[in-house]
Amino acid sequence: MFKHILNRFTCSEKQLPIIINRLRNNRIYPILDHINENGNDHFQNYKINKQNIIKYPNNHMALKLSSLNIENDYNLSKQYANDICETALENNCKILVDAENYLLQDKINELSNELILKFNKNDTNIYKTYQCYRKDSFSELKNDMKSMQKNNLGIKLVRGAYYNQDHKYNILFDNIEETHEQYNNMALYLFENVKPNDKILIATHNSNSIDKCLSNKHLLQNDNMLEFAQLMGMSDNLSKQIAIENKMFKYVPYGKLYESLPYLMRRFYENIEMIQYFYK
Repeated sequence: MFKHILNRFTCSEKQLPIIINRLRNNRIYPILDHINENGNDHFQNYKINKQNIIKYPNNHMALKLSSLNIENDYNLSKQYANDICETALENNCKILVDAENYLLQDKINELSNELILKFNKNDTNIYKTYQCYRKDSFSELKNDMKSMQKNNLGIKLVRGAYYNQDHKYNILFDNIEETHEQYNNMALYLFENVKPNDKILIATHNSNSIDKCLSNKHLLQNDNMLEFAQLMGMSDNLSKQIAIENKMFKYVPYGKLYESLPYLMRRFYENIEMIQYFYK
């Protein structure tokens, strides 16, 4: 049972080529996500991210700055991230910087903005993630779009996956309905305000949000501006349906078994109703 769950939602490095080919056969693009979040393993995590960019060019890559020890050494994490991004550009890869828990997020926002200013001058190479369950996310998004209007922006919207860690800081909405509302409002704001070379990545399994985005697609100046992303092992039928006429991505978390546990526990809590549906 446990192995079945692991194989549905994560994979090992050896399984990556099989997963990538399977997705692409369904017109779905992978976002390769090294699953180790332990900052103590920062040099190993840096090497693995860089090696797999070279090994799997022309793909999107997720980057967890906690895994590069941003909590304890911002400058070293910045050095790692810059080298990873430079390697990504050389191999036609895009970098999606993940949002994380409240205690790290200010540093992640700061470094994400630095990377955007440096690497998004001529193309959209770096994506920043906005957690819509946070009350301050909308204002941050507006400020970023104003302060970085000369750069191409990659904007990924998520609801948020760190509730257990973040709720005690009084930064989250009181109920899921308010989070849904902000998610949809932020998406609409983007549709009405992004520049032609910006990218909007709608990362959600929520069919209502997806339908609203598809219905507002006509507001964009070109179809390439809108992308969707979902997690490996979740909403697969919906992913295939979206991929018929839109660019669809799947997050592919990969790594060792013991490294997978924090990710799986967070995702199970975040998507408990969906997990129950799979295993009834």
